[in-house]
Amino acid sequence: MLQTPSQPKKGRPLLSKPMAPELPGGRIRQYSPYPAIPPAKYSGMPNFMHYCIGPGADLQGADLSNADLRWSNFRSANLRNTKLRGSILWGSILTNADLRDANLSHADFTGADLVGANLTGADLEGACFLGARYGKTTQFPKKFGDPERKGMVSLSESMQFS
Repeated sequence: MLQTPSQPKKGRPLLSKPMAPELPGGRIRQYSPYPAIPPAKYSGMPNFMHYCIGPGADLQGADLSNADLRWSNFRSANLRNTKLRGSILWGSILTNADLRDANLSHADFTGADLVGANLTGADLEGACFLGARYGKTTQFPKKFGDPERKGMVSLSESMQFS
């Protein structure tokens, strides 16, 4: 029988022990779907890391620059004044997240869910939003312009997934 992440071997936790320092209001854990293999060994990319950050996390003022945060769940998280410069947030859930005044320059939000997110005052210089979803409740900085011209996809309120 094949060993899958949902069927860990006896005695092996699915999440590895915490590898990152304490952050204001929250804790980040390095996550590997295969606990016996360090993430960089199987990904083919140097310093590839997945993080488990729970919904509603309070990471206000944290420095997560250049972090690989693909598929993370930041639903309703407080990310105000957070530094996410150059971070990869592909497919991340940022529904109703507070990203006011955050440094998001050169971050990659490809396929991320930004419905209801507050990006007021955020630095979005060079950020990629290809295929990212937004809705009527998403708040952008004044000079952001048309989200669809930046590659974003409008998600009507009737189509939101919870």
